[in-house]
Amino acid sequence: MKKEIGEWLVAIIVAVVLIIVIRSFLFVSYTVDGLSMDPTFEDEDRVVVNKFMQHFSEYETGDVVVFHSEAGPAYVKRIIGTPGDTVTMEDKQVYVNGEPLEEDYVVHTEDTYLDNFTLPELGVDGETLPEDKYLVLGDNRPVSRDSRDFGTVDESQIVGEVQLRFWPLNRIAVNFE
Repeated sequence: MKKEIGEWLVAIIVAVVLIIVIRSFLFVSYTVDGLSMDPTFEDEDRVVVNKFMQHFSEYETGDVVVFHSEAGPAYVKRIIGTPGDTVTMEDKQVYVNGEPLEEDYVVHTEDTYLDNFTLPELGVDGETLPEDKYLVLGDNRPVSRDSRDFGTVDESQIVGEVQLRFWPLNRIAVNFE
């Protein structure tokens, strides 16, 4: 009996340690709050964020990330500009390094959001994004709080890239570009 209890205790301790390691270094789940990423994500969608891959590759334009902001809780947004990029928006068209960015994920074209900006207008010192700075925008631009509101995001604020939507079950998905 004592041997069986000891085995159970070891199994429980190993499971707890594995959960702590996975959540601390590999993956973590978040619940989407609000409609700023609609139609890609809806309010209350649950996603898995890969914290591990950031150590092996750079974030790219189009990646959907979770980050912590001084303006509030964790946000889910799409990276639009990476370090060294020049980003502007004119008449609802985003330009990265002078080229129009194709954004099939943006379906909202209402006139209710700021549709013209340059990096200096967003608080960037210069015409290009500094090292370790990213410009992020929500897919649902009329309601999104993003770099247009709180400026660029420092790489250290990024938790990781969204890899999986696992809830609701009828909308499980893995590719958000």
